[in-house]
Amino acid sequence: MADEIMVPTQPPPRNSGEARRVMREHYPFVCCVICGLEIKTCLTIAHLDHNSGNNEPGNLAYLCWTHHWMFDADFYPIEAIELMRERWQVTKGVPRRVPMIGAGMRAAQTRKKSLAARKAWETRRGNATVS
Repeated sequence: MADEIMVPTQPPPRNSGEARRVMREHYPFVCCVICGLEIKTCLTIAHLDHNSGNNEPGNLAYLCWTHHWMFDADFYPIEAIELMRERWQVTKGVPRRVPMIGAGMRAAQTRKKSLAARKAWETRRGNATVS
């Protein structure tokens, strides 16, 4: 036993091609899981356990450069990344809420009605003090 030399085991080597293949197979909707950026040239593949040789699907996530740096600096917990990764795959970038189409026009109409109501009130008030 005393003659045995303990050699530390090396992690598997980085294989970027394998990581990309696994991501394409398991996560077809490609976007940053934090911000939703869909520009493929701006995305990186993050290894959630920080082991670049571990290309298991649960260990990988698409992140833009900024959010990859923030993840590496421990700004985001792994559980949050996993939840957001799954949510983007379900929604495919389509928001759940209904956009406020025509909200600007409705707001302008409301302001116009408000202004007319204020003028009418001032006119009635002015007429009441004259009588």
